[in-house]
Amino acid sequence: MSDLPHVTDLFDPRDLDAAIASGHVRRQLHPSEPLQILNYTEKAQVDRAWHAVTLACRGLILDDRGRVVARPFRKFFNHGDPLAGELDLSAEVVVVDKLDGSLGILHPTSAGPAVATRGSFTSDQAVHATDVLRARYGGFLPPEGLTVLFEIVYPGNRLVCDYGDVDDLFLIGAVETATGKVLAPFEVPGWPGPSARVFAVPSLAEALAMPPRPGAEGVVVRLVGTGRMVKIKQADYLALHRVLAGLNARVVWEALDAGRTAADVCEDLPDEFHGWVADLAERLVRETDEIVRGAEEAHRRILAGLPGGWGRGDYAALAARSEFRPWLFMLLDGKDPRPAVWRSLRPSGDDRPVHLGGDAG
Repeated sequence: MSDLPHVTDLFDPRDLDAAIASGHVRRQLHPSEPLQILNYTEKAQVDRAWHAVTLACRGLILDDRGRVVARPFRKFFNHGDPLAGELDLSAEVVVVDKLDGSLGILHPTSAGPAVATRGSFTSDQAVHATDVLRARYGGFLPPEGLTVLFEIVYPGNRLVCDYGDVDDLFLIGAVETATGKVLAPFEVPGWPGPSARVFAVPSLAEALAMPPRPGAEGVVVRLVGTGRMVKIKQADYLALHRVLAGLNARVVWEALDAGRTAADVCEDLPDEFHGWVADLAERLVRETDEIVRGAEEAHRRILAGLPGGWGRGDYAALAARSEFRPWLFMLLDGKDPRPAVWRSLRPSGDDRPVHLGGDAG
Protein backbone atom coordinates (compact mmCIF):
# COMPACT_ATOMS: atom_id res chain seq x y z
CA MET A 1 0.00 0.00 0.00
CA SER A 2 2.95 2.33 0.55
CA ASP A 3 3.64 2.46 -3.20
CA LEU A 4 0.16 3.68 -4.07
CA PRO A 5 -0.01 6.97 -5.99
CA HIS A 6 -1.55 9.97 -4.28
CA VAL A 7 -4.49 11.89 -5.66
CA THR A 8 -2.14 14.86 -6.14
CA ASP A 9 -0.35 12.77 -8.78
CA LEU A 10 -3.53 12.86 -10.86
CA PHE A 11 -4.84 16.40 -10.31
CA ASP A 12 -4.96 19.33 -7.90
CA PRO A 13 -7.31 18.47 -4.98
CA ARG A 14 -8.60 22.04 -5.11
CA ASP A 15 -9.88 21.30 -8.60
CA LEU A 16 -11.64 18.24 -7.20
CA ASP A 17 -13.31 20.38 -4.54
CA ALA A 18 -14.44 22.79 -7.27
CA ALA A 19 -15.81 19.94 -9.40
CA ILE A 20 -17.78 18.58 -6.45
CA ALA A 21 -19.11 22.06 -5.64
CA SER A 22 -20.20 22.59 -9.25
CA GLY A 23 -22.03 19.28 -9.31
CA HIS A 24 -19.71 17.74 -11.88
CA VAL A 25 -18.26 15.09 -9.53
CA ARG A 26 -20.08 13.08 -6.89
CA ARG A 27 -18.35 11.61 -3.83
CA GLN A 28 -19.64 8.57 -1.93
CA LEU A 29 -18.11 7.35 1.32
CA HIS A 30 -17.81 3.66 2.06
CA PRO A 31 -20.22 2.66 4.84
CA SER A 32 -17.56 0.85 6.88
CA GLU A 33 -14.13 1.29 5.28
CA PRO A 34 -11.96 4.45 5.15
CA LEU A 35 -12.62 4.77 1.42
CA GLN A 36 -14.35 7.17 -0.94
CA ILE A 37 -15.37 6.75 -4.55
CA LEU A 38 -15.46 9.64 -7.03
CA ASN A 39 -17.50 9.68 -10.19
CA TYR A 40 -18.40 12.30 -12.77
CA THR A 41 -22.10 13.17 -12.81
CA GLU A 42 -24.82 13.40 -15.43
CA LYS A 43 -24.44 17.18 -15.12
CA ALA A 44 -20.81 16.89 -16.19
CA GLN A 45 -21.92 14.92 -19.23
CA VAL A 46 -24.60 17.42 -20.20
CA ASP A 47 -22.31 20.41 -19.56
CA ARG A 48 -19.44 18.67 -21.40
CA ALA A 49 -17.32 19.62 -18.40
CA TRP A 50 -14.35 17.42 -19.25
CA HIS A 51 -11.01 18.20 -17.63
CA ALA A 52 -8.34 16.40 -15.61
CA VAL A 53 -10.64 15.81 -12.65
CA THR A 54 -13.82 14.66 -14.39
CA LEU A 55 -11.88 12.50 -16.84
CA ALA A 56 -10.12 10.70 -13.96
CA CYS A 57 -13.16 10.41 -11.69
CA ARG A 58 -14.84 7.46 -13.36
CA GLY A 59 -15.05 5.33 -10.24
CA LEU A 60 -11.75 6.50 -8.76
CA ILE A 61 -11.32 5.12 -5.22
CA LEU A 62 -9.19 6.87 -2.56
CA ASP A 63 -8.35 5.96 1.01
CA ASP A 64 -8.49 8.37 3.94
CA ARG A 65 -4.94 9.54 3.22
CA GLY A 66 -5.76 10.49 -0.36
CA ARG A 67 -3.98 7.48 -1.84
CA VAL A 68 -5.40 5.91 -5.00
CA VAL A 69 -6.42 2.35 -4.17
CA ALA A 70 -8.36 1.71 -7.40
CA ARG A 71 -7.94 3.50 -10.71
CA PRO A 72 -10.37 2.45 -13.45
CA PHE A 73 -10.27 3.51 -17.09
CA ARG A 74 -10.34 7.26 -17.64
CA LYS A 75 -13.45 8.61 -19.29
CA PHE A 76 -13.30 7.84 -23.00
CA PHE A 77 -15.58 8.84 -25.81
CA ASN A 78 -17.37 7.48 -28.83
CA HIS A 79 -15.62 7.41 -32.15
CA GLY A 80 -16.72 10.52 -34.01
CA ASP A 81 -17.12 12.62 -30.87
CA PRO A 82 -14.86 15.69 -31.15
CA LEU A 83 -13.54 14.89 -27.69
CA ALA A 84 -12.23 11.57 -28.96
CA GLY A 85 -9.74 13.61 -30.98
CA GLU A 86 -8.07 12.89 -34.29
CA LEU A 87 -7.17 9.21 -34.46
CA ASP A 88 -4.81 7.44 -36.85
CA LEU A 89 -6.89 4.94 -38.81
CA SER A 90 -3.80 2.83 -39.48
CA ALA A 91 -2.83 2.65 -35.78
CA GLU A 92 -2.34 -0.73 -34.14
CA VAL A 93 -5.23 -1.46 -31.80
CA VAL A 94 -6.59 -3.84 -29.19
CA VAL A 95 -10.31 -4.43 -29.73
CA VAL A 96 -12.42 -5.76 -26.84
CA ASP A 97 -16.09 -6.69 -26.85
CA LYS A 98 -18.17 -4.00 -25.11
CA LEU A 99 -20.48 -6.01 -22.93
CA ASP A 100 -23.77 -4.41 -21.94
CA GLY A 101 -23.66 -4.51 -18.14
CA SER A 102 -22.16 -2.40 -15.35
CA LEU A 103 -18.52 -1.57 -14.81
CA GLY A 104 -17.09 -3.45 -11.81
CA ILE A 105 -14.03 -2.01 -10.04
CA LEU A 106 -12.06 -4.39 -7.85
CA HIS A 107 -10.73 -2.72 -4.70
CA PRO A 108 -9.30 -3.81 -1.34
CA THR A 109 -11.26 -3.90 1.91
CA SER A 110 -10.57 -5.32 5.36
CA ALA A 111 -12.78 -8.30 4.42
CA GLY A 112 -10.88 -8.97 1.19
CA PRO A 113 -11.36 -7.77 -2.39
CA ALA A 114 -14.75 -6.28 -3.22
CA VAL A 115 -16.38 -4.84 -6.32
CA ALA A 116 -17.72 -1.28 -6.65
CA THR A 117 -19.62 0.14 -9.58
CA ARG A 118 -18.72 3.40 -11.24
CA GLY A 119 -20.09 5.58 -8.48
CA SER A 120 -21.07 3.34 -5.62
CA PHE A 121 -19.81 0.81 -3.11
CA THR A 122 -23.37 -0.21 -2.26
CA SER A 123 -25.36 -0.29 -5.49
CA ASP A 124 -27.34 -3.45 -6.21
CA GLN A 125 -24.83 -4.33 -8.92
CA ALA A 126 -21.85 -3.80 -6.60
CA VAL A 127 -23.35 -5.97 -3.87
CA HIS A 128 -24.26 -8.69 -6.37
CA ALA A 129 -20.81 -8.62 -7.99
CA THR A 130 -19.04 -8.83 -4.63
CA ASP A 131 -21.18 -11.81 -3.69
CA VAL A 132 -20.29 -13.54 -6.98
CA LEU A 133 -16.61 -12.72 -6.53
CA ARG A 134 -16.43 -14.14 -3.01
CA ALA A 135 -18.62 -17.18 -3.63
CA ARG A 136 -17.16 -18.23 -6.95
CA TYR A 137 -13.70 -16.67 -7.17
CA GLY A 138 -12.73 -16.28 -3.52
CA GLY A 139 -9.18 -17.45 -4.21
CA PHE A 140 -8.44 -14.72 -6.74
CA LEU A 141 -6.03 -12.06 -5.59
CA PRO A 142 -5.52 -9.10 -7.92
CA PRO A 143 -1.98 -8.78 -9.26
CA GLU A 144 0.13 -6.28 -7.32
CA GLY A 145 -0.22 -2.75 -8.62
CA LEU A 146 -3.22 -3.39 -10.88
CA THR A 147 -6.82 -2.22 -10.68
CA VAL A 148 -8.77 -5.13 -12.14
CA LEU A 149 -11.98 -4.26 -13.99
CA PHE A 150 -15.03 -6.35 -14.84
CA GLU A 151 -18.32 -6.11 -16.64
CA ILE A 152 -21.10 -7.18 -14.27
CA VAL A 153 -23.66 -9.23 -16.21
CA TYR A 154 -26.72 -10.92 -14.71
CA PRO A 155 -30.41 -11.11 -15.61
CA GLY A 156 -31.48 -8.53 -13.04
CA ASN A 157 -29.06 -6.03 -14.54
CA ARG A 158 -30.20 -6.34 -18.12
CA LEU A 159 -29.93 -3.08 -20.04
CA VAL A 160 -30.48 -3.74 -23.75
CA CYS A 161 -28.59 -6.88 -24.74
CA ASP A 162 -30.14 -10.16 -23.62
CA TYR A 163 -27.55 -12.58 -22.25
CA GLY A 164 -30.13 -15.07 -21.05
CA ASP A 165 -29.39 -16.53 -17.61
CA VAL A 166 -25.70 -15.55 -17.62
CA ASP A 167 -24.64 -14.36 -14.16
CA ASP A 168 -20.93 -13.65 -13.96
CA LEU A 169 -18.04 -11.22 -13.84
CA PHE A 170 -16.32 -10.77 -17.19
CA LEU A 171 -12.76 -9.51 -17.04
CA ILE A 172 -12.45 -6.51 -19.37
CA GLY A 173 -8.91 -5.44 -18.47
CA ALA A 174 -6.93 -3.64 -15.82
CA VAL A 175 -5.13 -0.37 -15.16
CA GLU A 176 -1.70 0.06 -13.62
CA THR A 177 -2.70 2.02 -10.54
CA ALA A 178 0.52 4.03 -10.43
CA THR A 179 0.77 4.94 -14.12
CA GLY A 180 -2.70 4.66 -15.62
CA LYS A 181 -1.47 2.25 -18.31
CA VAL A 182 -4.31 0.06 -19.59
CA LEU A 183 -3.95 -3.71 -19.95
CA ALA A 184 -6.09 -6.00 -22.10
CA PRO A 185 -7.90 -8.96 -20.51
CA PHE A 186 -5.23 -11.40 -21.75
CA GLU A 187 -2.54 -9.33 -19.99
CA VAL A 188 -4.11 -9.80 -16.54
CA PRO A 189 -2.77 -12.97 -14.93
CA GLY A 190 -4.61 -15.35 -12.65
CA TRP A 191 -8.27 -14.59 -13.31
CA PRO A 192 -10.14 -17.93 -13.28
CA GLY A 193 -13.44 -16.62 -14.61
CA PRO A 194 -14.63 -15.51 -18.05
CA SER A 195 -13.13 -12.62 -19.99
CA ALA A 196 -14.53 -10.29 -22.61
CA ARG A 197 -13.71 -11.39 -26.12
CA VAL A 198 -10.68 -9.80 -27.77
CA PHE A 199 -10.92 -9.54 -31.56
CA ALA A 200 -8.00 -10.10 -33.92
CA VAL A 201 -8.33 -6.72 -35.60
CA PRO A 202 -5.05 -5.02 -36.54
CA SER A 203 -6.07 -1.38 -37.09
CA LEU A 204 -8.64 1.23 -36.18
CA ALA A 205 -9.87 1.33 -39.78
CA GLU A 206 -10.64 -2.38 -39.66
CA ALA A 207 -12.30 -2.00 -36.25
CA LEU A 208 -14.62 0.60 -37.73
CA ALA A 209 -15.39 -1.75 -40.61
CA MET A 210 -16.37 -4.67 -38.35
CA PRO A 211 -19.84 -5.96 -39.26
CA PRO A 212 -22.49 -5.69 -36.56
CA ARG A 213 -22.92 -8.76 -34.38
CA PRO A 214 -26.40 -9.93 -33.41
CA GLY A 215 -27.25 -9.05 -29.81
CA ALA A 216 -24.04 -7.07 -29.25
CA GLU A 217 -23.45 -3.50 -28.08
CA GLY A 218 -20.18 -2.76 -29.86
CA VAL A 219 -16.47 -2.71 -29.08
CA VAL A 220 -13.91 -0.72 -27.13
CA VAL A 221 -10.79 0.10 -29.11
CA ARG A 222 -7.45 1.05 -27.56
CA LEU A 223 -4.68 2.46 -29.72
CA VAL A 224 -1.55 0.63 -28.66
CA GLY A 225 0.87 3.48 -29.36
CA THR A 226 -0.96 6.25 -27.52
CA GLY A 227 -3.22 4.38 -25.10
CA ARG A 228 -6.23 6.37 -26.37
CA MET A 229 -9.53 4.51 -26.08
CA VAL A 230 -12.75 4.95 -28.04
CA LYS A 231 -16.13 3.25 -28.10
CA ILE A 232 -17.72 2.02 -31.29
CA LYS A 233 -21.37 1.18 -30.70
CA GLN A 234 -23.56 -0.65 -33.18
CA ALA A 235 -26.39 1.32 -34.74
CA ASP A 236 -28.90 -1.44 -33.99
CA TYR A 237 -27.96 -1.33 -30.30
CA LEU A 238 -28.51 2.43 -30.16
CA ALA A 239 -31.82 2.12 -31.97
CA LEU A 240 -33.04 -0.53 -29.54
CA HIS A 241 -31.84 1.48 -26.55
CA ARG A 242 -33.73 4.49 -27.83
CA VAL A 243 -36.91 2.44 -28.19
CA LEU A 244 -36.57 0.86 -24.74
CA ALA A 245 -35.96 4.27 -23.21
CA GLY A 246 -39.01 5.69 -25.00
CA LEU A 247 -36.84 8.63 -25.96
CA ASN A 248 -38.46 11.42 -27.92
CA ALA A 249 -38.79 15.18 -27.65
CA ARG A 250 -42.13 15.01 -25.86
CA VAL A 251 -40.68 12.69 -23.18
CA VAL A 252 -37.86 15.19 -22.59
CA TRP A 253 -40.30 18.14 -22.48
CA GLU A 254 -42.55 16.33 -20.00
CA ALA A 255 -39.58 15.54 -17.75
CA LEU A 256 -38.46 19.17 -17.79
CA ASP A 257 -42.04 20.30 -17.19
CA ALA A 258 -42.11 18.07 -14.09
CA GLY A 259 -39.04 19.83 -12.70
CA ARG A 260 -36.36 17.38 -13.80
CA THR A 261 -33.17 18.57 -15.48
CA ALA A 262 -31.53 17.49 -18.71
CA ALA A 263 -28.94 15.71 -16.54
CA ASP A 264 -31.75 13.76 -14.84
CA VAL A 265 -33.09 12.67 -18.22
CA CYS A 266 -29.61 11.57 -19.33
CA GLU A 267 -28.93 9.50 -16.23
CA ASP A 268 -29.96 6.17 -17.77
CA LEU A 269 -29.07 6.97 -21.38
CA PRO A 270 -25.88 6.15 -23.27
CA ASP A 271 -23.52 9.03 -24.01
CA GLU A 272 -24.69 9.15 -27.62
CA PHE A 273 -28.02 10.66 -26.59
CA HIS A 274 -26.78 13.23 -24.07
CA GLY A 275 -25.99 15.91 -26.63
CA TRP A 276 -29.40 15.54 -28.28
CA VAL A 277 -31.21 15.83 -24.94
CA ALA A 278 -29.09 18.80 -23.82
CA ASP A 279 -29.57 20.61 -27.14
CA LEU A 280 -33.33 20.01 -27.06
CA ALA A 281 -33.63 21.25 -23.47
CA GLU A 282 -31.53 24.32 -24.27
CA ARG A 283 -33.63 25.04 -27.37
CA LEU A 284 -36.92 24.77 -25.48
CA VAL A 285 -35.72 27.13 -22.75
CA ARG A 286 -34.23 29.55 -25.28
CA GLU A 287 -37.41 29.65 -27.39
CA THR A 288 -39.51 30.21 -24.27
CA ASP A 289 -37.26 33.10 -23.21
CA GLU A 290 -37.32 34.62 -26.69
CA ILE A 291 -41.11 34.51 -26.93
CA VAL A 292 -41.56 35.98 -23.45
CA ARG A 293 -39.07 38.79 -24.18
CA GLY A 294 -40.77 39.49 -27.51
CA ALA A 295 -44.19 39.61 -25.89
CA GLU A 296 -42.97 41.95 -23.17
CA GLU A 297 -41.43 44.29 -25.73
CA ALA A 298 -44.60 44.23 -27.87
CA HIS A 299 -46.67 44.95 -24.75
CA ARG A 300 -44.51 47.99 -23.93
CA ARG A 301 -44.78 49.30 -27.50
CA ILE A 302 -48.55 48.95 -27.49
CA LEU A 303 -48.89 50.77 -24.16
CA ALA A 304 -46.63 53.56 -25.42
CA GLY A 305 -48.83 54.04 -28.52
CA LEU A 306 -52.21 54.14 -26.81
CA PRO A 307 -54.09 57.43 -26.40
CA GLY A 308 -55.18 58.80 -23.06
CA GLY A 309 -58.24 57.12 -21.59
CA TRP A 310 -57.71 53.94 -23.61
CA GLY A 311 -59.66 50.78 -22.91
CA ARG A 312 -59.22 47.05 -23.56
CA GLY A 313 -60.73 47.46 -27.01
CA ASP A 314 -58.02 49.95 -27.97
CA TYR A 315 -55.36 47.56 -26.66
CA ALA A 316 -56.99 44.61 -28.48
CA ALA A 317 -56.99 46.49 -31.80
CA LEU A 318 -53.19 46.85 -31.64
CA ALA A 319 -52.54 43.46 -30.05
CA ALA A 320 -54.40 41.66 -32.83
CA ARG A 321 -51.68 42.69 -35.31
CA SER A 322 -48.85 41.28 -33.15
CA GLU A 323 -47.29 37.84 -33.52
CA PHE A 324 -47.31 37.73 -29.72
CA ARG A 325 -51.06 38.29 -29.37
CA PRO A 326 -51.71 34.99 -27.46
CA TRP A 327 -49.60 36.29 -24.57
CA LEU A 328 -50.32 40.02 -24.58
CA PHE A 329 -53.53 40.01 -22.56
CA MET A 330 -51.78 37.94 -19.89
CA LEU A 331 -49.26 40.75 -19.57
CA LEU A 332 -52.03 43.33 -19.63
CA ASP A 333 -53.71 41.49 -16.73
CA GLY A 334 -50.45 41.23 -14.77
CA LYS A 335 -50.02 37.49 -15.35
CA ASP A 336 -46.76 35.69 -16.16
CA PRO A 337 -47.08 34.24 -19.68
CA ARG A 338 -44.07 31.93 -19.29
CA PRO A 339 -45.99 28.77 -18.25
CA ALA A 340 -48.39 29.15 -21.17
CA VAL A 341 -45.55 29.83 -23.60
CA TRP A 342 -43.72 26.74 -22.34
CA ARG A 343 -46.85 24.61 -22.81
CA SER A 344 -47.26 25.91 -26.35
CA LEU A 345 -43.82 24.50 -27.21
CA ARG A 346 -44.69 20.92 -26.19
CA PRO A 347 -43.13 18.94 -29.03
CA SER A 348 -44.37 15.99 -30.99
CA GLY A 349 -43.66 12.48 -29.84
CA ASP A 350 -42.44 11.81 -33.37
CA ASP A 351 -39.38 14.00 -32.79
CA ARG A 352 -36.72 11.41 -31.96
CA PRO A 353 -32.93 11.27 -32.22
CA VAL A 354 -33.23 9.04 -35.28
CA HIS A 355 -29.82 10.08 -36.57
CA LEU A 356 -28.33 7.98 -33.78
CA GLY A 357 -30.40 4.89 -34.34
CA GLY A 358 -30.26 1.98 -36.74
CA ASP A 359 -32.97 3.51 -38.95
CA ALA A 360 -30.92 6.63 -39.63
CA GLY A 361 -30.85 7.67 -43.23
